[in-house]
Amino acid sequence: MCSVVTHSERQTVAEAKVDLAAALRAADAYGLNEGIDNHFSLGVPGRDDLFLINRYGPHWAELCASDMLTVDLDGNIVEGAGEWEPTAFMIHRAVHLSRPDARCVFHTHMPHATALAMTVEGLDTRASQNGMYFHGHVSRLTYGGHADGAEEGMRIAEAVDSTTTVVLLDNHGVLVVGSDVADAWHKLYFLERASRTQLLAQAAGQTLTRVDEDVAAHTAAQWEREARNAGRLFEAVRRELDRRNPGYEL
Repeated sequence: MCSVVTHSERQTVAEAKVDLAAALRAADAYGLNEGIDNHFSLGVPGRDDLFLINRYGPHWAELCASDMLTVDLDGNIVEGAGEWEPTAFMIHRAVHLSRPDARCVFHTHMPHATALAMTVEGLDTRASQNGMYFHGHVSRLTYGGHADGAEEGMRIAEAVDSTTTVVLLDNHGVLVVGSDVADAWHKLYFLERASRTQLLAQAAGQTLTRVDEDVAAHTAAQWEREARNAGRLFEAVRRELDRRNPGYEL
């Protein structure tokens, strides 16, 4: 039997759908998505048995709050019209099941981070200040094909341990988890920036300079404190959307 969203939850859920739609449109604006593919999810506030996910079909530039489906852990659409994409459901269901505290889950094939997921060394979290944000918080997972079944979804989720905020999916893309939409967006944005600058530095053909382990750990802790203000970046992103691509709240 499907879970039901109560009347008292609906306003909070409506606001969550707007946030998620804004993040999806912003990802398109920053070139972090791949057409109509890739997917973002957000646990329904106050619930561990329901999550929001973008419906399959619309381009991310046109996604609206009304395109966010409320889905239960069995795949039933509790609220919304449309369909979920199989790999989207399998990945996000598994992560929300295994890490209930990871309320927001972003999966993208964004170019620079994905490029590093195609290399042996991956993201060097001691090479740049932005990269140090993720020091001690990156997991890697070997490629296992399209995650169109529950088994592959759970294998991906197992890489999201209690300290992980980023999973480099080898030969595939990335998974970013956060406490809410603003937190996940903050991490997604700086992950791509760190990946881009690392690739630019490596293209110079010279050896990268790397800070000591203790400096990287210290900087990661500083980033964690700064990330408490992730909402400010997301508010700025939404203001930019309101100027350039409004209507996501519909």
